[in-house]
Amino acid sequence: MKNVFLAYSFNGKESDYVQSLKDELESHRVQAYGANYLGVKDDIRGDFRDSLNTCDLLIAFMIDNNSNAAYYVGYAMSKGKKVLIISDNSSDTSFDLEMASTILLRDYFETSCDILNFVDNC
Repeated sequence: MKNVFLAYSFNGKESDYVQSLKDELESHRVQAYGANYLGVKDDIRGDFRDSLNTCDLLIAFMIDNNSNAAYYVGYAMSKGKKVLIISDNSSDTSFDLEMASTILLRDYFETSCDILNFVDNC
């Protein structure tokens, strides 16, 4: 079973989508857990570094200039983890994060299919 860490902002746009994505991933035998920008974890794994160290993949929602998600991406990349960035605009991706794979957030169905394909091919 793959472990996926989800980094996202705690807002209506992202948190609703992330919960649906988390359910979808788990229905495909992928364990999904993560942290939002408030540092509130939706798992009981302790420090986020422990979770990032044990995950197979980080999926970061880089919507609305989420600096904490960017921090998680940098940390995961420094540990050699696979990283997938979900963005609503490809031009918003920072130069430092261009090495990570990016999927544009469109409608729920298309984006979820793209994410599941990425996870399956990791």
